[in-house]
Amino acid sequence: MFLAWPAMTTLYGVDPAGTLSMSADTGATWTRISTIPGGQPQAFTAVDAHHVLAATTDGIYESRDAGVTFARLLPLATD
Repeated sequence: MFLAWPAMTTLYGVDPAGTLSMSADTGATWTRISTIPGGQPQAFTAVDAHHVLAATTDGIYESRDAGVTFARLLPLATD
């Protein structure tokens, strides 16, 4: 699981299947937000409470709405 702590009480967690969850109470309770597209997550970070980035097996994805939707910023090149 990947964790990111972008604000005093906000935590994001991503499991190996790409399920993104958020906690607004420093981890006491969690809410499932979405599934990150693009396959298994390889890296994850939260720039702030609304801007998150994820690297997956097929590219880099960005969300600017706290993980509700994602756009692919960069596809993974395959040879």
